[in-house]
Amino acid sequence: METKKIIFKSIVAILFSAILITGCKKDKEAIAPADDMQQQSIAANDQSNVENESNLCLDDANSTLQGISTTRDMQSFSFCNITVDSSQKAIGIIVLTYTGSNCNNTRSRSGSITIQLPYINGEVIKWREIGSEITLTFNNYKVTNLSDGKSLIFNGTHSVVNVNGGLLINITAGNPIVHKIRANMILTFDDGTSRTWGAARTRTFTAANNIVSVSVAGDTTIDNYSNVAMWGINRHGASFDIAITTPVVYDVFGGSCLFKPLSGVRVHHKLAHEITVTYGVDANGNPETSGCPYGFKANWINGQGVAKEVIKPY
Repeated sequence: METKKIIFKSIVAILFSAILITGCKKDKEAIAPADDMQQQSIAANDQSNVENESNLCLDDANSTLQGISTTRDMQSFSFCNITVDSSQKAIGIIVLTYTGSNCNNTRSRSGSITIQLPYINGEVIKWREIGSEITLTFNNYKVTNLSDGKSLIFNGTHSVVNVNGGLLINITAGNPIVHKIRANMILTFDDGTSRTWGAARTRTFTAANNIVSVSVAGDTTIDNYSNVAMWGINRHGASFDIAITTPVVYDVFGGSCLFKPLSGVRVHHKLAHEITVTYGVDANGNPETSGCPYGFKANWINGQGVAKEVIKPY
């Protein structure tokens, strides 16, 4: 996507990408196989879209803050149809306003995101400092897929803690950069349904052989499920918890297959049909051992006791 290209061309970025899937729920006896497959696919797309858009916004914010932290000229960031207002940076506030299509003309965006750096005793704590925490407030941030007209609206907050300090533009081998993300989101889907979702994830960035990779893990416990990364109510009214049982790993710079999960497993609990999602598979659902993976697969047992599988491209 254009932000990623811009960021890495400028060598100032960070991508918080990962793709999530969750399931939908009706009573086991009430779901016909066709309905089950359709609703699981809708839920998978919802989760994927939410996570991808969240990642891209975090990407925009992090790129902006790295520019400010290194005193680069804000105008050097060639964001397409994004206005960066740094007039309040003296008190740690930066506002991103979205006014149209992305650089690839695949998505249209509107609304704004306010970034707040820590402001303590009249001093702004820089993002590169150990323990620095930013808060992103989404103000009717709406993204529309131009190919099908489907939209998603974000309100709420994301907070990100720079656990051990540093900026990705300065990452070196043997010195990982760790970010903890907490999110409380109110999402409005294209059918008008509004739901509240939460997230708790740790992302660890490492560098080796001129490649920067990230490993994503869930880091909270809910209802006795450990390693939970996201939870909430999906558009069909079913509650869900998503645990990352095997960290999701992908490259964000320097590799031949950027931004696509190479491996990892998520399990979606509290559903009538619990889902296991495996990343890094080919078009037949087998582990991809060379080149870029096709996508991910989701497996579950439906209400009739039949094993089901959906394979989706990234």
